[in-house]
Amino acid sequence: DRDECAVENGGCMHMCVNTVGSYTCNCRNGYVLHSNGHGCKEGKYIPTFASIKSGCEHSITSHMGEITSPNWPNKYPSRKDCTWHVSTTAGHMVKLVFNEFELESQPDCAYDHLEIYDGADATAAILGRYCGSKRPTPIVASTNHMFVKFFSDASVQKRGFSASHTTVCGGSLNASARTKDLFSHPQYGDTNYVSGRECDWIITARDGYGVELLFNDFEVEEETDCSYDFVEVFDGSTDSAVRFGRFSPGPSAPSTIFSSGDSILVRFHSDDTINKKGFQASYSS
Repeated sequence: DRDECAVENGGCMHMCVNTVGSYTCNCRNGYVLHSNGHGCKEGKYIPTFASIKSGCEHSITSHMGEITSPNWPNKYPSRKDCTWHVSTTAGHMVKLVFNEFELESQPDCAYDHLEIYDGADATAAILGRYCGSKRPTPIVASTNHMFVKFFSDASVQKRGFSASHTTVCGGSLNASARTKDLFSHPQYGDTNYVSGRECDWIITARDGYGVELLFNDFEVEEETDCSYDFVEVFDGSTDSAVRFGRFSPGPSAPSTIFSSGDSILVRFHSDDTINKKGFQASYSS
């Protein structure tokens, strides 16, 4: 019988065991065999109360900032299970851009890794799982919530990561019987909106229901033809739908709008000069 383990340990990460006509890979204590039948990874690490108390669970509500791996810019410690719940203003989206990235490399990212979820926790749809030294491309959540999870095993440690989170305007919103708010920009009420914005919100109700949109506060740059800063509302999910109007302060300020179907498109445009307070609207179905 040929000794398959004699050549490069049979491709096994830890132990190679010969069997009749074949071989198997086994792992040392504390590790389990990877699904590829050759690699080994730690048994699932469950964070203890002590690890949570050490500051590895984070809730971030600022519209922009930075998140980093533990001990950054030095090597992260072993056996860490850290999370960041990033949330921003309702009606906007969280964007994550990686400035530096260096984790233990493994083809399936089974060892040290970073996971990004499209929601408030790890039950949401996963946007990606990352490891190695290649920086992930910018990631945008579909709502104002993003969940980031970092895991390190017991062996190799690297520098980790540094990422900037910002807020992106626009997105898809669901209208329901409960009234929800829509703001022109993340810091509405504290600062004026910024220049050069093009924001689209698609508000959709369930089948058979319409959308009601009410502007409670409205202050953008005023101009007779509404060609500078303005809000447009369309009776559908695209700008090819019938337009309710292009609005600016004064006589053309928007009133309550009712869709004929199940969706409305709200578009906000700001040019590169004068900035104002913005708008606050509420929507329901």
